[in-house]
Amino acid sequence: MRPVLRGENQLPVAASTLLELLELRAEQDRPWLVFHHGHRTESFTVRDLLARAWVWSAGFETAVGRRVGIWHPNSPDFVAAFFGALGAGAIPVPLPWPVLEGDLTGPFEKLAPVIRRADLFAIAAPARTRAIEGPNWVTPRAAHGFTHRPSPDDPAFIQFTSGSTGIPRGAVISQRAAVYNATALVHGLGLGPHDVGVSWIPFFHDMGLVGVLLASLVGGFTTHILRPSEFLLHPWTWLDLIGGVKATLTVAPDFGYAFAARRCREGKHQLGSLRCALTGSEPIHLSTLTAFCDRFAPGGFKPEAFVGAYGLAENTLGVCVGPALQPLYRDAHGHGLPGVGTPLPGMEIALHGPLGEICVRSPSLMTGYFDAPEETAAVLQDGWLHTGDLGVVEQGRLYVTGREKELVIKAGQKFHPSQIEQLVAGTVDAPPNGVAAFNAADQLVLVIEQRRAIDPTDTARVRALIVERLGVRVDRVEWVAAGTLPRTTSGKLRRSACAEQFGVQA
Repeated sequence: MRPVLRGENQLPVAASTLLELLELRAEQDRPWLVFHHGHRTESFTVRDLLARAWVWSAGFETAVGRRVGIWHPNSPDFVAAFFGALGAGAIPVPLPWPVLEGDLTGPFEKLAPVIRRADLFAIAAPARTRAIEGPNWVTPRAAHGFTHRPSPDDPAFIQFTSGSTGIPRGAVISQRAAVYNATALVHGLGLGPHDVGVSWIPFFHDMGLVGVLLASLVGGFTTHILRPSEFLLHPWTWLDLIGGVKATLTVAPDFGYAFAARRCREGKHQLGSLRCALTGSEPIHLSTLTAFCDRFAPGGFKPEAFVGAYGLAENTLGVCVGPALQPLYRDAHGHGLPGVGTPLPGMEIALHGPLGEICVRSPSLMTGYFDAPEETAAVLQDGWLHTGDLGVVEQGRLYVTGREKELVIKAGQKFHPSQIEQLVAGTVDAPPNGVAAFNAADQLVLVIEQRRAIDPTDTARVRALIVERLGVRVDRVEWVAAGTLPRTTSGKLRRSACAEQFGVQA
C-alpha cells in the first residue's frame, strides 16, 4: 500500500512510559489539573496527584498483570487510580461514568458486557459504590511509592471503542504508543507550558484520556476540568470558564459546539483568547462551525481557531490535525466539508479501495484488540490499520467523508448518513445526534427525535428538503421521543442499532 499523506519524521519522546512521564513532570510546581464541580474548585500539581497515585497503587497490590476498571467521574481520583494501577503492575480499563450521578446501580449494570469481555479483576470507584454487590472494589491505603515499573512495550491501558458501529472492542495500547501519541498531538497543535486548556470531555473517552489528560501532562500546561453533566445541563459554564481563565485551547465533538451555539447567549462570552478550538471524534459539519462563529464573533472568537482532528482508539487517538475551515472540500452535491488537516509526525495515511477507506500506519497503533485475534487480523494488515472510515485527499489535506459500513444507498446514489441527518436536524431542531438515516432493505428511513408536538406538515417538509437538496425520496419518516435513539457512552449514534431497532416497519 502506498501512502498518500505522510507526516514529519518521528519525534523523540521525553519518557518511555507513562509513569516515567508523570515523575518527570512532578518537578514542576505549577498546577496541572484544576477541577471545577459546582461552586467547588480544586487545584492539583503533578506532585499532588503522584502522591494520590501511590495510595491507589497500594490498593491494587493483588492485581499484578490483571485488568482493572477505573470507574470515576472527571476527578482527581480517576487520575490517581489510573496511574496507581500502572504502578502496581495492573492494566487500567477506563469505564464509562454516567452523566447523571444519581443511583449508580443501573449504570453499573450496563457495564456488564465490558466487565465480562475485559475479565476485570477489580474496579476502582468512589466509596459510595460499595453498596453495589458483586465486584472486587479497590480500597486505597497509605503508601509512598510504586511497586512495579512497566516497560515501554507493556500495556498502558485498554480503551474500549465507542461501539458506534457494533459491539465495543478493547484496543490494547502500549506504554510506548500512549506516550508517543500524546507527544505527537502536542507537537502538531503547537502546545506548550504557555497554554491553558479547558475541557468537559470525560476521561474514560480516548479524547479525554489522551487528548486532554496525557497531552497536558506532555505539554506541561494547566488544564481546567469540568464534568460532562455540567456542560450538558448548563453549556455556558464551559464558555464562561474559557473566558475566565483566558484559555488558549479547548476541545469538543461537533455536537458540543452545536449545542453551545444554540443554547448560549450571543455576545456574553469572551472567547478571544482561544487559538485552538479542537473539533473531532465525530463528523464535523460546516453548519455547526458557521453557527458557532456567527454566535460568538462578538466575544472575539476567530474562525481560524477551529482545528479539525481525525483519530481513533486503535491509533491511541490522534492521526491528523489542521485548520477546519480553510480550505473546504466540496462534494458532488456542492456541500462544503471541513478538513482534518495533515498527519501528525511519524504517521502515514493511504486510501484503499474504490471508496477510499482510510488506512493508517504509525508508531502509536494498538497492539491489537484484547482477546480477539480474528478481529485484530481483520483490521491490522501488513503494518496498516484499516479504519473503516472513508476519506478524500485534496491539496495535501485529509477530509473524512463517513464510514464504509454506514453508507446509505438510494436510487443508485451513495450518501453518508451524517450528510442527510445534518440537513434534517437543522430544519426540525432535533436534539444533538437526534436524527438517524439508514437503509432498511431498499428503503431510505429517517428516525427523528422530537422536542415538541409534531405539526402534520413536518414530515412533508422533511421529505421535500431531501428531494430538493439531494435529489432522492425518503421512503419512511418516524418521529420518536427525545432520548430514544441508541447512542454510545460518548453520545454518538449507534446507527447499526438504530437500523436494527427501527428498520422493520411495524
